Amino acid sequence: MISADEQISAFKHFLNYQNYNMYKKLTLAFLSMIIYSLTFSQINYGLKAGVTESYLQDRIGGVSQNYDLRTGFQIGAFADIPIRKNFNLRSSLQLTQKGFKKVEGTPGTAFYWNRNFSTSYLELPLDAVYNFHFNNGTVLQIGSGPVFGIGLFGKNKTIITISDSAQQTHTEYWVGNNAFDKRFDFGWDFLIGFKCHRISINATYNYGLFNLLNDGDHTAKNRSFALTLGYLLRNTRK
Repeated sequence: MISADEQISAFKHFLNYQNYNMYKKLTLAFLSMIIYSLTFSQINYGLKAGVTESYLQDRIGGVSQNYDLRTGFQIGAFADIPIRKNFNLRSSLQLTQKGFKKVEGTPGTAFYWNRNFSTSYLELPLDAVYNFHFNNGTVLQIGSGPVFGIGLFGKNKTIITISDSAQQTHTEYWVGNNAFDKRFDFGWDFLIGFKCHRISINATYNYGLFNLLNDGDHTAKNRSFALTLGYLLRNTRK
């Protein structure tokens, strides 16, 4: 049987343990707030928009399929987080339109095939960027890093014209909204750009590494180029 004094002592020990845990959590939270505040005071951030040119690297049984580039758009917000002198982490949250086009034959003839495949991804690239500073305030930026994406919506539009045995042509239209076998995408980003005060121009190439299909020896991976114009809403480094 535990005595009353032992119960009180155990309860005090429990309170001290709880207070210690609470103190540790509050201390960690406070230190995190300080670190965040010190870091955030140096962060530059802004908005960007531009155009994309994309296609799929499509292989069936190891044989590559040829597709044409499809023009799309990219919009988003970005942040430059300083790591050390001339070196920063560029993170973006962006909506990127991808896909491809494929046309065979000629409209009005016995065979015509037109496929327009478009997808839109919410992407998070994390580029390590090195900055080369020039005397006139212009900065050359070169970087690379991983990019994560999640497919939001897409459309697969196909027009097919064929000729039957009686030499009569028939045209079929097919539109599908289920454009994803796998919504998650992962790739590697390559960046080069120029910044002058608050204005920046960036060119990026996204090399997809993740197979987007669940179809045996049929693989498809995203490839896309983007050219964007950015404006820094906050610029601590003039």
